[in-house]
Amino acid sequence: MDTTTFTLSKVRCIPMVKLYTQSQAPKLIQALRDSGVRAVNVSQQGGDGSALLKILSKEETLLVGAGNVQTYEQAERAIHAGAAFIFSPLFDERMIELCHNRRVPIYPVTTQANLAVLHQLKVLGCYPVEELGGLSFIDRMAAEGDFSFFVAGHIDESMMNHYLNHPHVLGMTGSWMFKDADNWKAVTDALIRTKQYWLS
Repeated sequence: MDTTTFTLSKVRCIPMVKLYTQSQAPKLIQALRDSGVRAVNVSQQGGDGSALLKILSKEETLLVGAGNVQTYEQAERAIHAGAAFIFSPLFDERMIELCHNRRVPIYPVTTQANLAVLHQLKVLGCYPVEELGGLSFIDRMAAEGDFSFFVAGHIDESMMNHYLNHPHVLGMTGSWMFKDADNWKAVTDALIRTKQYWLS
């Protein structure tokens, strides 16, 4: 397991930023600093996604990745902006090759174990996890290729233990900690709660 994936597997709950704009970066950074969060995932589907990723990636104590990456070009921009890892809801072979060549871990989604094996992937994304079948899907895929997963997709705080207690789930990414988007105290408190899932 590479160093980045190992770190994420210890953090386990990786906040996904998708509602904020570039102008809100200072307050977001302060909330992340105050909470002591160690990793964050920035959606690339928002208009400021790439710019926000670039700003956050300059934070020395933060491991910053790109989420919801749907095209090769978005992956290129994200890596150029400083993404340390890529979450993609697709299985794009060109994107996977790009990440391998740049030594940036990518966690794509596939329902076909043979495809993942062909591309030498041991850690996959599972999104949307409930629609794919939840833990029964994870069990089936793990039986076919001994894969591990980062899960995502409408997982709220009450569902965290359900997934994180599973031996083939390394972690999750989601945005429940930002539901009170403009209430920075509430956001900081929610970010602090993610630390209960950390592994030493």
